[in-house]
Amino acid sequence: MKDEESAIRLAAVQETKEANQDDLLTMPNVVGVGVGYKKSKGKETSTLCVHVYVEKKLDKKELAPDAIIPPNLDDVKTDVLEIGRVEALAFKSRVRPARPGYSIGHYKVTAGTFGCLVRDVCNPCHTYILSNNHILANSNAARKGDPILQPGKYDGGTYPADLVARLDRFVPIRFNQSKRYNLVDAALAKPVSLRKVIASVVSLGIPKGTVEATLGMNVVKSGRTTGTTAGKVIGIDATIAVNFGVGIAYFHNQTLTTDMSEGGDSGSLLMSRTDRKATGLLFAGSRKVTVHNNISNVLMSLGVEIITA
Repeated sequence: MKDEESAIRLAAVQETKEANQDDLLTMPNVVGVGVGYKKSKGKETSTLCVHVYVEKKLDKKELAPDAIIPPNLDDVKTDVLEIGRVEALAFKSRVRPARPGYSIGHYKVTAGTFGCLVRDVCNPCHTYILSNNHILANSNAARKGDPILQPGKYDGGTYPADLVARLDRFVPIRFNQSKRYNLVDAALAKPVSLRKVIASVVSLGIPKGTVEATLGMNVVKSGRTTGTTAGKVIGIDATIAVNFGVGIAYFHNQTLTTDMSEGGDSGSLLMSRTDRKATGLLFAGSRKVTVHNNISNVLMSLGVEIITA
C-alpha cells in the first residue's frame, strides 16, 4: 500500500512539473526543472517536490518580483537548487567500466572513440571493443597484444594504470593505391576483463541491431570530442579519398552525413535516431561532412556481430 501511495504521489509531482516547466524555464537564472526530495536546513527530507535548478542562488532582495520561484505549485512544494552553468561535456575522462562513446586508443595514438562491444560470430564467448584501425592499431603499425588505454594517451591515459584492453586484430588499410579500394577502417581489442567494459553507448543506450543507411535517415552518435550529436545521411555508396597523414587511402561504399564530428570522434558508432540501430562506424570527416564505414562491411570484415539490447 505504501509503495502504491508513493507511486501515485510521484506521478502527481511529475504532472505538476510538466505543467509548469515551460514557464519556469523562461525565468531568469533558471537552467532546469526536475523532481526530487526537498531539503530543509541542508538535509534531504522525504517530501517529494519540484526542483528548480538555477545557475546561482540569490537572495530574494536581489530578485525582481517576476524572478522569484513560488514556494508551491498547486499543492506541490518547490525547492531551488544552485547547480551552476550546465555545459556540454566531451567524453574524455577515465570511466570504469569503460563504455562506448568515451576516449580510447592504442598506447602510441593520441585518442579516438570506443565504438561499441561486439562478439565473435564463431565463438560468441569472445567479446571485443570495436573502433577504427587508426585508433586501435595505429594505422597498421601496431602488433597483436599492444596495450589499449582508456582514456587515450592525449586525454591523460597511461600504461599500465589505464590499460583496458589489448589489440586483437584489424583490417589493414591500403595507402596510396587509387585502384585498390578499402571498405573499412576497423579494429578489435580484447578487454583485459569483461567487468571493465559495458555495452551501453553513453547517452544512447545499447544498440538494438543494425540497419542499412538510407538517404535522409536521421542519425546520432556519441563521441570523445563532440559528445552526442545528431545528423542526417546525405550520401550513400560513396567513394572517398581520405588523408591519414601517413598517406591517402581510398574508401568505397561509404556513408556520408552532415557534419557531426571533430577530431577524436573517430570510432564512434553511428545509429539511426528513431530506433537506435547501428548503421555506420565514423572514421573521417571535413568541415562540411562526416564519413562512416557501412556497419555491415565492418562486421563482416572482422567476423563479429554487435552485442545488442
